[in-house]
Amino acid sequence: MDPFVGEPYPAAPDTYVIPTYWPVPGVGVIPMNAFVIGSAEPVLVDTGAGALGEQFLAALESIVRPADLRWIWLTHEDRDHTGSLMRVLDAAPRATVLTTFMAVGRILPEHPFPLDRLRLVNPGEKVDVGDRTLAGLRPPLFDSPATVGLFDDRTGALFSSDCFGAPLPTADLAMAPRADDIPPEVLAPAQLAWASVDSSWVTMADPLVLGRAFDQLRRMQPSTVLSSHLPPIHHCLDRAADTLRAAPTTPPVPATTQAELDVLLASMEPHKETADVR
Repeated sequence: MDPFVGEPYPAAPDTYVIPTYWPVPGVGVIPMNAFVIGSAEPVLVDTGAGALGEQFLAALESIVRPADLRWIWLTHEDRDHTGSLMRVLDAAPRATVLTTFMAVGRILPEHPFPLDRLRLVNPGEKVDVGDRTLAGLRPPLFDSPATVGLFDDRTGALFSSDCFGAPLPTADLAMAPRADDIPPEVLAPAQLAWASVDSSWVTMADPLVLGRAFDQLRRMQPSTVLSSHLPPIHHCLDRAADTLRAAPTTPPVPATTQAELDVLLASMEPHKETADVR
């Protein structure tokens, strides 16, 4: 299976997922989601992987004309979130980028950034997008200090960036329309593994402080939680939050070693008989 951008689908009122499915040998398939909010001033949340830029733009165009986009909210600067940013900016001349100053600083060494098309938004700040307000927030777990998620006060959708993500063992599970449909015995260890790798600082976190962060998120009573790396959570938020409370005391996933990589590469090499065929 090669990485590909899937068919966009609705996750909440006026809210669409643009899913990418990225296989990782020996791990499974990682969902990599961007989102479109069909507000009066349409919003794109993150811009997908640059390697699949043409597929991403085609998927975006199936939901909204890029020329109509008014905002591009970057949850953080990682390449799976900003890979198609320059393509989208070219196709969406009216769009302004919403993100943090640190995210821009981390993007600049690779790409010139049009600062005249930037509006800084930090956790706790709000943006009016015509028919609703989007509130910036810091998710309980994150892999970049530049991270700023968001809460849509009209639909109740909460965009959690990398928080709640999970590598899933099969493509069918990664392509499920709802995280609620993934068996708990599969989802829980995958989320803990993701937390220990993607937010490695969590092993040094105070469990009580992390627990309060998840309690605060639950008190917002989101209608759905949209993670960048998991199908939408509609009804299993309490279970997922309780799982991640245990992240500080869960043994971290061991890092992949060179020996394991050598074995993986050997398994991917063509058989000699095939390689000798001209």
